[in-house]
Amino acid sequence: MRLVVIFLTLVPLFSIAQGIEIIPKPAQVEIKSGFFNYSKGLGIKMDEADEESTFIMKQLATSLFGNKHFKTPVSQNEKKIVLQLLAANADSVTDEGYRIGVSPDSVLIQAHTHRGLSYGCQSVAQLFINSSLTNQIPSAEINDHPQYKWRGMELDVCRHFFPKEVIKQYIDLLAELKMNVFHWHLTDDQGWRIEIKKYPKLTEVGAWRTEKDGTKYGGFYTQEDIKEIVTYANERYVAIVPEIELPGHSSAAIAAYPELSCNANEPKTIPITWGIKPDIYCPSDFTFQFLHDVLDEVYELFPGKYIHLGGDEAPKKAWKKSYVAQALIKQEHLKNEEELQHYFLRKVEDYLATKNKTVIGWGEIVKGGLSDSVIVMSWLSKHAGVKAAEHGNRVIMTPRLFCYFDYPQKITDKRGAWYMTNLSVRKVYHFNPLPKSLREEKQRLILGGQANVWTEHIATEKQLLHQIMPRLTAMSEALWSNPALKDYEDFKERLSNSSFFSQQQ
Repeated sequence: MRLVVIFLTLVPLFSIAQGIEIIPKPAQVEIKSGFFNYSKGLGIKMDEADEESTFIMKQLATSLFGNKHFKTPVSQNEKKIVLQLLAANADSVTDEGYRIGVSPDSVLIQAHTHRGLSYGCQSVAQLFINSSLTNQIPSAEINDHPQYKWRGMELDVCRHFFPKEVIKQYIDLLAELKMNVFHWHLTDDQGWRIEIKKYPKLTEVGAWRTEKDGTKYGGFYTQEDIKEIVTYANERYVAIVPEIELPGHSSAAIAAYPELSCNANEPKTIPITWGIKPDIYCPSDFTFQFLHDVLDEVYELFPGKYIHLGGDEAPKKAWKKSYVAQALIKQEHLKNEEELQHYFLRKVEDYLATKNKTVIGWGEIVKGGLSDSVIVMSWLSKHAGVKAAEHGNRVIMTPRLFCYFDYPQKITDKRGAWYMTNLSVRKVYHFNPLPKSLREEKQRLILGGQANVWTEHIATEKQLLHQIMPRLTAMSEALWSNPALKDYEDFKERLSNSSFFSQQQ
């Protein structure tokens, strides 16, 4: 690749100039004199294209010429937008960084990686689609990179199931806002949503529940569905992290295979109500072999580094009464059931380490002991994350009062459950993953943050979109943009001019 070095004087702007309507806000912008006018033509070319770059170029073309918000009809023949992949050098910002140069003659997008090039294209698409000017955008130099490595969004498909095409649309929204992780919650009490060929009852039985009116509800993703979705996400630089919940939130699996329970002789059904259920996996040889087999197939489907194992809301009453559990506590010299959960998770974690996978768990896993490699996802508050970081573990912050998008956006919205509080766009925008109480030398362990969507009270695609938008735009800026540049009024102005403004604030 040809190396092009550009020397820029970049000045951070607390208020982006008219016509620079990008979400999340870029790190640095310098407005130049003049405008790029595209009334006569607007085409795209790739300098020294390869297969991956060509795909990115086609995605940009689709964003521009297929976008209903981009109303100006123009010829695609004149090649005025140029994509350029540069050789890496010491001045490279990050693998996710990019530069945009807008002059009266052209728009140049530069990056040192395909990922960065894709992010640059997302910003250019917004420049054109969201511009409040007619047939032109201002000349400018933009230099951008993210604040946090982990910019995630979760979706629970267990309480309510969403088909493959909705998952792809969800990924599209993440990619457009430079979010880079899709956390896919695939197993829970109310449904098992991933095909496991060695255990067919997981989807034959575990994917379906009988509602109060006698109707059958459910669904699952075949392994072919998952391969298709993983490829789709990879093409858009969104990593998928599957969650296979354990040891609690496992009623659907236990209904399919009762021998996974400590009280296998009792009747097993898939719950049709929400909340914490008492049955959990028994820490038996059969259970561990089952989980190894399941994770073998999960490992083959998801090529990323991480697998989420849950670890939250696991009641221990069944273990207290279980001969198997109590014998294991005694055999392994454990103090109590909390240490047994740590043992349980560690045993599965060690197995996944042989597959070069890193385990993520919810904040409750700090109880009973922490292994050094596990990543803690702190959800009740930031407290578990601080404790984990002080221990030396990496942390993803997702405190519910800032990050749970199943909570109502407005006071006037219907509240799904008693524990839900109002979570406004403004509050999401001011989310800061970095705890004030964390010592400076440990702050590097905060990887970033993510928003979560639990679907107990979200049954339709329309309601799902209402819950995430426009709060996802605020979360993207909280995780990507420099906190020193935060300006909520400026954000609202950019949002109101954007194609993301599809739902009420």
